[in-house]
Amino acid sequence: MNSSISNKQFVGVDLGTSNTTVAFFDETGKPKVIPNLDGEMLTPSVVYVGPRSKEILVGTAAKNMEMLEPDRVFKEFKREVGTDKVYRTEGGKEITPEFLQAQILKYIHNSVRKYFGDSTSGSLKAVVTCPAQFNEKQRQSIKKSAKLAGFDVLAIINEPTAAGLAFGVNEKQGDRLVMVMDFGGGTYDASLVAYAGGEATVLASNGDKRLGGKDVDDIFFDMVQRAFEAEHSMNISPESHPVDWFSIREEVIRQKHMLSSRTEVKIVARADSKQVVIPITRKMLSMAVTPLIKKIEDITLETIKRAKVDKADIKHVLMIGGSSRLVPFQALVKGIFGEKSILGGSVSPDFAVGEGATIHAAKLISSEGKTIVDEGLRAIPAPSILHIDCMPISLGVAVLDSVGNGKLDLYCSAILERNTPIPCQASKCYASVEDSQTEFQIRVIQGEEGQKFDDSLVIGDGMLTLLARPSDKESIEVVMAYDLSGMVNVTVNDLVSGKTEDITVDFYSNK
Repeated sequence: MNSSISNKQFVGVDLGTSNTTVAFFDETGKPKVIPNLDGEMLTPSVVYVGPRSKEILVGTAAKNMEMLEPDRVFKEFKREVGTDKVYRTEGGKEITPEFLQAQILKYIHNSVRKYFGDSTSGSLKAVVTCPAQFNEKQRQSIKKSAKLAGFDVLAIINEPTAAGLAFGVNEKQGDRLVMVMDFGGGTYDASLVAYAGGEATVLASNGDKRLGGKDVDDIFFDMVQRAFEAEHSMNISPESHPVDWFSIREEVIRQKHMLSSRTEVKIVARADSKQVVIPITRKMLSMAVTPLIKKIEDITLETIKRAKVDKADIKHVLMIGGSSRLVPFQALVKGIFGEKSILGGSVSPDFAVGEGATIHAAKLISSEGKTIVDEGLRAIPAPSILHIDCMPISLGVAVLDSVGNGKLDLYCSAILERNTPIPCQASKCYASVEDSQTEFQIRVIQGEEGQKFDDSLVIGDGMLTLLARPSDKESIEVVMAYDLSGMVNVTVNDLVSGKTEDITVDFYSNK
C-alpha cells in the first residue's frame, strides 16, 4: 500500500576525512545542502574531548581548541575506522575512531533537526557514504556510529558512486562513460560509471584509504620542519611547540590552497620568535608530490583495466573532493584523458557526495512504494536515475590448499568477486580435507582469489559439526549474498544430509 513520507525525514551524509556535509531532498526534487549549527555548509571533521569526556566540541569550535589543547583534539580519525585503534581511555570511556565519528554524526543530526525545526518528527533516515575501498568492518563501523548518533541508516554507499548519482541527475547529456575521481582529505577513489538509458552503472572501483590531501600537507610541513632544523636547530612538534605547530600547519594548508590560483607562494613560519620563509612554486609542488600523483595514476589506470574498457572511450572525468583542486592532480587528469575531459556544471567538488547520497535515499524510499511529499503534502518527483553499484573487494571463505612444496596453507576462495553488480548472490562447493573430518570451520573473509589468509580480513566465523564424508567429492555448498544496504548473508548447505546453517557475520569481532 502506498504511503507518504516527508522530504524532511531523510538526508544524505558525506562523512569525510576533512569535512562532513549533509543534504536533503527539497521541494523541487533536487538535493540541497543543510548548514550546520554554526551556519557553515562544511563541518570540519574535528572533535575536541574535554577532561573525563564531559565536554565535546565538534567542527570549527573543536578546530579552534587545537592551539590551546592539541592533545585533546582529534582529526583524520576516519583513516582508523574499523581498526582496534584506541586513542585513550578517560573517565571510564574509550576514545576510539567510532566514538569520534559518532560525535560528528550527532552534531550533523542536531544541525538537521534545527534546520527543519518542528516540521519533522520521528526517526531521521539517512544514507551515509564511505570510500569505495572501505572493507565490510569499516562500513559497518560507520553504520554503528550513525545509529549511535540517532540516524536510521538506510544504506552505506561509496563516495564516488554518490557523486556519480549527483552528476547523473544534474547533467543529462546522453549515454557515456565517466571516470569519477574522488581526491579527498584522506582517501583517493576512482570509479568508472556508465550512463545509459537512465541508469548509472558502476563498472569498477579502486582506491587507496590512505592517500589524500593530508599527505600533501605532510610534505609541505616536512619542508618547514627541515628549514627550522637547518636554520635554527629547532624541532617543531605538537608536544614541544603546540601553538606554533598549529599556526604553521594552518599556514601550510592555506598556502597549498593558494597555489591553485597562483604560480608561487611563500610559507612564513614562526616559532619561539624565530622565523623561516620558504618559497614554493607550482613546479616545486609537482616534484614534491610526484610519488602521490603516481599512485593516483596507477589506481586510475587499474580501474579502467578492471572495467575492461578502452581508455579512449572515456570522454569525461568528474573530479570531486577538496584535493581535486590541486594543480598537479588536474594536470594528471588532463594528461590521461585530455584537455576537454574535465566536467564542470552544477556538480560541486565539495558537495557532490552528500547530494548524491540524498538522491540515493530518495530512490530507496520511492522504491518501497512511498511518495515523497513537502510540507504542503504535495508530491515531489522521485529521482529518475537508477544506480547500480559493484563489489569493491571480493568476499569469500578461507580454504586449505597446497603450495608449491605440497604444504597446506590457508588462502582466500572468492565467491562474490570484486566489480560484481550489487545486489548479488553466488555459491561455491568445497570438499572436506580428510575422510574422517566432522568439524568444519567456515571463515568468511574479504580478500581476492588466492590471497593469503593472513592478508585478508575475517568478518565472520562459524563452526559446524557434520557427518564424515569422502574428501574426494565436493559436499559443502557456501552461498553468499550481498544486498543494497551493504549487508552480507552466508548460508552453508550440507549436500550429504541436507542440513542448512546460517553464519552470523560479526563485523566487530577482533579475529
